[in-house]
Amino acid sequence: MLKILKMAITNKVVLFVLFGYATYFIQLINSLFIAVYLGPYYLGIWGFISLVIQYISLANFGISNSTNAIASINRHKEWYLSKLLGTAFGMLIGLSILVLFFFLFNRMFNINIGEKYNFVEFLPFILLIAIFGYFNTLMLNFLRIFGKLYEIALSQSLFPILVLLLITHLKGKDLLWGIMVVNCFAVIFSFCMFLIRCPVKFRISLITRLIKKIQRKGFHLFISNTAFYLILLSTRSFVSAFYGVAEFGYFTFSFLLSNSILLLLESLSFLIYPKMLNRFATGTPKKIHILINNIRDTYITVSHILIHAAILVFPIFLVVFPQYETSSSAFKMISLTIVLVTNSFCNSGLLVAKNKENKLGFLALIVLFVNVIITFVTVKYLRISFSFVIFSTMLSYLIFNYWIGVISLNLLNLNNNFICVIREVFPFKLFLPYSVSVIFVFLNVKNIFFILPFILILFMNIKSIFNVFSISRKLLNNSELVLFN
Repeated sequence: MLKILKMAITNKVVLFVLFGYATYFIQLINSLFIAVYLGPYYLGIWGFISLVIQYISLANFGISNSTNAIASINRHKEWYLSKLLGTAFGMLIGLSILVLFFFLFNRMFNINIGEKYNFVEFLPFILLIAIFGYFNTLMLNFLRIFGKLYEIALSQSLFPILVLLLITHLKGKDLLWGIMVVNCFAVIFSFCMFLIRCPVKFRISLITRLIKKIQRKGFHLFISNTAFYLILLSTRSFVSAFYGVAEFGYFTFSFLLSNSILLLLESLSFLIYPKMLNRFATGTPKKIHILINNIRDTYITVSHILIHAAILVFPIFLVVFPQYETSSSAFKMISLTIVLVTNSFCNSGLLVAKNKENKLGFLALIVLFVNVIITFVTVKYLRISFSFVIFSTMLSYLIFNYWIGVISLNLLNLNNNFICVIREVFPFKLFLPYSVSVIFVFLNVKNIFFILPFILILFMNIKSIFNVFSISRKLLNNSELVLFN
């Protein structure tokens, strides 16, 4: 035990992941207490503010994502990275000016965005958070390529820690304002820290050749990432528009809690991504497929197990927070929807590494269109409960996962008929317990019955669970498994 503890303490990847778990726990506590101390009404307002920030963040034209992909593949060319980062920085300054002008014109022409949520009152803080977010995402990508994990950990944990200090002293609207203020402080502090600790020296510039390269790759990444995340955001937008503020508060509570569960795995996937892109770009089809299967066998399996466990224990939270009893079905449906995002983790990375972002973007746009149509019909005409609006997004993610599996197998020169694709993107050992849970939610069975899909997923994935422990031991001995040498 002492040897294992010593290896864990001296291994910065393990420390980063453990720190991520601690941050996750804090965020989970925050989500629960924010829900209580804000109440459904102000939680609905906070949900709308978060929604707007996410929309602005998505409008990044793929600059950060494109720069990250290019830098991951060329990470040993320091002179090139310096020019790349300086140009990306200049492009983001231009983008920030466009965002400011957009909201200035909205104010000049008196367009009331989110009037029932008092949106204009919070606009200056929202713009600060979103714009600094552009630069922090760019800098953070560079820091992770060079293994600057402590700075990243501090940046990711600062806001949750500050909120934790607030929630015991403020309530209602005062707490809402407190969250906005500390969020601004966190993003500005992180930006200053990233500039000081950046491993690449750079000057702000606009090199035409690099702008074209960043934007060529970035445009398709922008379309694919924006469309993909808009699938979920559009559904949340429909709920915010067609249902009351309190109902959107219940929906937001369910979403925050569901999303925070998968943050357990975000620390590791965040580290894996740059090296995964590098391996996908340089490896043979056979080696790439083996790598994909290894990642999927651990990352996706664990994410599904976590979600089923969360659904099983969720009633305990309702004992402590009975005012959110209405959100029970919504939490289960949202959890089972969000977990599908992990199913496409490797395949989307493969398309990026192979410069097939155009196909990724086209697919995401089609699925977004399908989601908007289905959601609009179910909300406007069928008037279903807010708890089940998310079902349209579940169907959309399933379609996305299937077709991205078809494209990926084709890239690897493998059989991509229907059966092969399903085995690849949603193997039976995950699909069966998942389907049972979805059916149980629609049948509104008692919470105790959800122990069945949980036992099923554990029993059917015993080998994968042992693989997780095996990989964890290897990670203790060698942090270069997920970092560049």
